Amino acid sequence: MHVSLNVVLAEDDKDYQEIFNNALTEVNIPTKLTVVSDGVELMQTLQSPESPAYNIVVLDINMPKKDGIECLKEIRKDKNLSSTFSVILTSSQDTVMKQTAYDAGANLFLTKPEDFDEYVETVRKILTSDWQLKLPIFF
Repeated sequence: MHVSLNVVLAEDDKDYQEIFNNALTEVNIPTKLTVVSDGVELMQTLQSPESPAYNIVVLDINMPKKDGIECLKEIRKDKNLSSTFSVILTSSQDTVMKQTAYDAGANLFLTKPEDFDEYVETVRKILTSDWQLKLPIFF
């Protein structure tokens, strides 16, 4: 039996999708990553009966169709998703936006690092945060 995290990344920038995936490989924590490109696709994925239960949702703030803050609010209102560990990973360093994200229900707000090694450490922080008190997914 293998323990693996189910993580969904909501990021519209293809380069950041690739960087996140590469950093995930470097962290070397068993993870099944699902990538979506906009907020509408994220919510459809999270609410689909065919989707696994996700341990972690990583959201960019600026996404097409529905931004990360709107998604967070929906996640927190959905009884099946409300306790999902949700992380904002954005290029914004705006303190007002940070507070807005926490007010919307973010468990963690992180700024995307420019250096790959720092990005690896950011992904490690996401995967090893306090959410681990929740049960992992077994397959």
